[in-house]
Amino acid sequence: HHLPGVGHNLHDHLLSPVIYSARQPVPPPLPGLQPLHGQLFAKTDPRRLGPDLQPLFFHVPVYNNDMTGPEDGYTLYAGIVRPTSRGTLKLTGNSVADPLAINPQLFSTEYDLNAMVTALKMCRQIGESPKLAIWRDEELYPGKAVVSDADLADYARASAVTYHHQVGTCKMGIDEMAVVDPTLKVHGIQGLRVVDASIMPSVTSGNTHAPVVMIAEKAADMIKGINSVAAA
Repeated sequence: HHLPGVGHNLHDHLLSPVIYSARQPVPPPLPGLQPLHGQLFAKTDPRRLGPDLQPLFFHVPVYNNDMTGPEDGYTLYAGIVRPTSRGTLKLTGNSVADPLAINPQLFSTEYDLNAMVTALKMCRQIGESPKLAIWRDEELYPGKAVVSDADLADYARASAVTYHHQVGTCKMGIDEMAVVDPTLKVHGIQGLRVVDASIMPSVTSGNTHAPVVMIAEKAADMIKGINSVAAA
């Protein structure tokens, strides 16, 4: 049974690092906390109904594979949480051992690239704040030579990494590209449901773990024939 939407609509939250070296050793995280010590939700435009940016603060330098630098430092991750670019995920063969062909098509829309540039500027503004003066040594990445929006856009393309929130390749809906219906049954196939982040038509603006738990709970109720809304 051919469903053209299978493997399409791939998208993800994206991050791009602004990394500073520290002028003094940065202490380890507090007991029970990971290096991620702070985050905020923000808007590229105050007229938006909800946030589309999520800058993060790590108290360690988080270098990409092609980056180097000292151990003492901190990272302000520019993040976009309402991406409009869409990629694909395809099989390359009949064996489970065959590799997947993944084309995320990052920054294929002007909006996504502009949003990341805005987020990078926001992280720089926070990174240069007086409150961080006792810790701040110098900006390592993107670096002082990266100034213009065009330069920041180039840096975003080169440095973007996943937030590991990939969704959408079996999206729920009733249009021709939908894979599952509102009860999570695969269109045209009896006895098959998909219950994971792939059914999201668009990614949530926050982390995907809690929404996937909710999807699973709702699916369990539907499979058991329970009206969870009425039961609540």
